[in-house]
Amino acid sequence: MHENCSVHSTTKKEPKAGPFTREPKSRFYAGPIRHHFLEWNPEGRPTLVLVHGASANAWWWESVASAIAPRLRLLALDLRGHGDSEWARPPAYRPEHYAADLARFIEATTSAPPIVVGHSMGGIVALACACAYPRRQRAVVAIDLALTSSDERNRYLRRLRALPKVVYPDFETAKRRFRLMPDEGTIDAGLVARIAERSVRPAAGGGFTFKFDRESFFGGDGLDVMEAVRQIQVPLLLVRGEKSRIMTADAATRALRINPRARLEAVAHGHHHLPLEHPAALARIIESFARENAGR
Repeated sequence: MHENCSVHSTTKKEPKAGPFTREPKSRFYAGPIRHHFLEWNPEGRPTLVLVHGASANAWWWESVASAIAPRLRLLALDLRGHGDSEWARPPAYRPEHYAADLARFIEATTSAPPIVVGHSMGGIVALACACAYPRRQRAVVAIDLALTSSDERNRYLRRLRALPKVVYPDFETAKRRFRLMPDEGTIDAGLVARIAERSVRPAAGGGFTFKFDRESFFGGDGLDVMEAVRQIQVPLLLVRGEKSRIMTADAATRALRINPRARLEAVAHGHHHLPLEHPAALARIIESFARENAGR
């Protein structure tokens, strides 16, 4: 465990599990930035560390976790500036900041290198960590991340950052205003409502707002993702939605050519938000990859 870090459980009462059969432990990790995380199956092995995408949080993994066999230990981290983790002041939300957080978290919570699974921006964080801290993970799963970027995409991220923080008068109004970006695919309305409930918090001056810092939309990915793919020295699984506009088939094919340790899985009829749209199919892919790499 990192000498200046501690891990403890929270006594905060979480909403009822509803249809989910395994409720995780909600915990905090006291590093340089205080991070919140969820833990399923604490006695399981090996450990999988789950990293969410931009403006999301650890609860986005709940459906996937519910579909994964309990023999695997699962840790889902709220990145800095997201969920119930601390916001960085002054703002510091580049891949190297997230990667350092992830490396410290792994050191504090695992006794052996885990498999790191990242969705979207979380996939970029996983790659950045594997490049900067190559011995901290045994393998990486990168799910529907942007392997290439564009000026148009970067301008879009800058516009998101420039939007004012919105405060809603009450919890129910904030939940109703919750939207997925991109809003595509067929995702159960009850699941979206559950994610919305986990994504709202009281605002400092009254009312309610969403659990992410707009400063985290810094205007670009901040990482040459293809170069990171080339550098990865551990087994790498790329997963894309068959209909995704974020991880294109062409970019995925190019990624496979530059790293012989990489392989690709596509989820039929899937779009960008695979952990919500196809959690069972994604769980099967992750489980199979974990079995292959459990003994490394």
